[in-house]
Amino acid sequence: MRPGWPPVNALGDGLAVSSQGLPVRRVHCVGMAGSGMQAIAEWLVAAGWQVSGCDRTTTPAMIEHFRTLGVRLDLQGETAQLPPQLDLLIYSPAVPDNNVERVAARARGIAELSYPQALGELMRNRNGISIAGTHGKSTTTALVGHLLRQAGHDPSIVCGARMLNTGRSGLCGTSDWLVAESCEYRGHFLELSPRTVGMLGIEPDHFDCFPTLDRAIATYREFLTRVPDDGLVVANLDCEATTSIVSDLTTRKRFVSTTNEQADYLVTRITTTSRGLSLSLRLPDQQVVDLTCPQTGNHHAINIATAVALALESGASLDACRAGLASFAGISRRFEIRLKAQGVTWVDDYAHHPTAVRAVLDAARDRFLNRRIWCLFQPHQISRTRELAGDFAKALCRADGVLIQPVFGARESGEAERIELSRQLVRDVAAYGTPSHFVGDLDHTWTTLETHLRPGDVVLTVGAGDIDRIYHEFTGRLRRHHAS
Repeated sequence: MRPGWPPVNALGDGLAVSSQGLPVRRVHCVGMAGSGMQAIAEWLVAAGWQVSGCDRTTTPAMIEHFRTLGVRLDLQGETAQLPPQLDLLIYSPAVPDNNVERVAARARGIAELSYPQALGELMRNRNGISIAGTHGKSTTTALVGHLLRQAGHDPSIVCGARMLNTGRSGLCGTSDWLVAESCEYRGHFLELSPRTVGMLGIEPDHFDCFPTLDRAIATYREFLTRVPDDGLVVANLDCEATTSIVSDLTTRKRFVSTTNEQADYLVTRITTTSRGLSLSLRLPDQQVVDLTCPQTGNHHAINIATAVALALESGASLDACRAGLASFAGISRRFEIRLKAQGVTWVDDYAHHPTAVRAVLDAARDRFLNRRIWCLFQPHQISRTRELAGDFAKALCRADGVLIQPVFGARESGEAERIELSRQLVRDVAAYGTPSHFVGDLDHTWTTLETHLRPGDVVLTVGAGDIDRIYHEFTGRLRRHHAS
């Protein structure tokens, strides 16, 4: 165990040591506004730690959220903002080694952990359930946690998005269960030691660290070897890359599918309703059960099947799963309806890969029949946009109109390329016959929308960057100009 990180206690409340008569631990989180960092900070607060943090980009809403938890989140400046008393510093993987807080912590002899390392220590000695794969990790993590809570297991949850049922990304449960979103980027999930893994599927992505699909598959293979022989892997049989690495595992396996009769858990029917999804699931004992879940999009069927399989195999009852699915509110920025004004519906989604963009647009077609769909898209990462440009164009042309912002260059530089890639994507979409426009900033975005929108339209804001700030900065303007 790393220095500065106390062992889990018998109550399962993890890092809260005050109940043992020891001083409350103090932690500072650098990059705390990031999704994973926010989740672990919330977990630490609930576990009894004194938490503070900083980030170079945040929002008033995020600052206020942490304030209600008794946590101060500051904008990161040029000088270190460490508290005078501190036991541990946790930093986002995006924070460099020469960050002023990290340098100051080392000078004071304060232990440091990256977010993946901290999550690994949190999972140590717990019954860890890791959710991995290119798509659906956050939704499935939240859903598995919700089903286990419905079953009375009270797990801890570390999710990469705010869970709408709880208003939190991180929950500290009283049991030894931990459900964690487990990210493949740069092999971060290799810090974890799960007993159970839900494998949702593998596609080309993160080209800055996985230049080929084979490289990504090799990393996933290494991750799955961390599951003990008496553990469990629930895998998507519809994904060839996933089955290629799962089939040879010596650990216990269960397969889920929407098409393959050989699956242990097979979705035999999917129906889109006004309230979400209705589906039939064949269980390993050949029993077929009908389930409903208020999520939009057929792509959620594999997430639901995986979550139900994980919950049932972990001891949850079928009744608990039924009730949990029906009451699952979802997570933020996943087909989240943000605003309705003068007949225009605004929906926000985190999709940033062509497969996910296509799924969101198809879901919008099913949900909003005979309504005109506009997609306001912010590509995420230069390398991803460059490598998958053709697939993005094919996905985006499913909309009736597309507005494309400059690439959000996460972890990358290159202003000119950010703009040119987006302009080229506009041309590629237009070549399919779909009206497409480049919008260089929020003001241009807004004026273009004002020109083209009419009552009855649906606007999808899509991307993993900061595209959702349109709701923070223009809510007043939207309501003023489009008041019902």
